[in-house]
Amino acid sequence: MQPLVHPGPRTEHRIISVPVRTRSVVCELEPGIPLVDQLHGALAELGADSGYAELSGGDYALLSYCVPDVATAEKALSFSETRGRPVAHLVYGSVTLGLRDGERFMHSHCCWQAPGGALEGGHLWLETETGVPPFALVTAVYGAQWTSATDPETLMPVFTPTERSVLMGEQQSTDQQILDAPDTVVARVLPNEDITDAVLTVCRQYGFTRAAVRAGLGSFAGATFVDRASGEIRSVDGPATEVIALIGDVRAVDSALAVRLSSTLVDRHGVIHAGELVAGENLVAATFELTVQRLD
Repeated sequence: MQPLVHPGPRTEHRIISVPVRTRSVVCELEPGIPLVDQLHGALAELGADSGYAELSGGDYALLSYCVPDVATAEKALSFSETRGRPVAHLVYGSVTLGLRDGERFMHSHCCWQAPGGALEGGHLWLETETGVPPFALVTAVYGAQWTSATDPETLMPVFTPTERSVLMGEQQSTDQQILDAPDTVVARVLPNEDITDAVLTVCRQYGFTRAAVRAGLGSFAGATFVDRASGEIRSVDGPATEVIALIGDVRAVDSALAVRLSSTLVDRHGVIHAGELVAGENLVAATFELTVQRLD
């Protein structure tokens, strides 16, 4: 896998992380309403404007999406033309929730079953609506805000976490517990960093010796993984592959940290892949939104 050459100046810090506290709620979404509005509504009830969600089951009744595409004259990667389906059965989705220009915003990668049974996936646009209601595990983060803006390095829209005071209902404070013993860390991993190394770096920085990776999404410059069916190592061509879901665990083994990461991916041809990532072989393409939850 070759690193991508982006058009803008290289950002100094390659992993931007913030320790947070979290609170979650499971909800059944309503039909005919944009996904972004419903998920942010659940966040608001938790007293937050940033967090993440994990989606499963139900249908999208208006599905608008794209897949990654090749480089352009201005950027190292791009999006395909917008694609759509009037209905599709949701299998799984990851969502980062935050603000862009002060308005509710989301970044979501999902996979679904199209009419006829084919498995598809991609990057959802904001106009996507639900049909038969999916279930959502919505997790609010306290102590950080996800803000979307155009990244000067990649010239792509990206979410970045920034530290903020804690807001939980009517109570607002700077909770020292977040800094002393966070239950979760949210982070943006920048281009050309290996995702396995990034997870380990975050765990070492915050003293996590047992942790779960939750609802991770972003893009790799291709991908290298162990195929679950054959056991063989497979590679996907770049310049970008969308990560629909990154999950995994970190634990101490013989006084060192070991990590196993599994991922579902959609390549620039629209083909779905799944498997265990090969450490050191999955570089971030444009950005990666990483959530690491303490278990120890």
